Amino acid sequence: MSDIVDRLRRWNHCSSVHACAIMADAAAEIESLRLAIRRLAEHDATLSACDGNVTVTMDATLTDEEREAIENAADVIDAKTCGNAATLRGLLARLA
Repeated sequence: MSDIVDRLRRWNHCSSVHACAIMADAAAEIESLRLAIRRLAEHDATLSACDGNVTVTMDATLTDEEREAIENAADVIDAKTCGNAATLRGLLARLA
């Protein structure tokens, strides 16, 4: 698929069916960009751009809620003596 910006600039050279498809693709692109911006605002993330393509990479950090959920899971594992609690706690330490 070609770049949505190029397709939008040429929309008047296509049928109404193709124009509808272009608009749907543009809406999907906007939704994707909004999600990327929200993720940048809410979490530690890295934004990069190369050749007109923008990539959002989530950094290896946990939110307070994620950290609490893992701690709670480790407590449950300890209670059931499954033996994987140390792995979860090691993950928390590594991502601290």
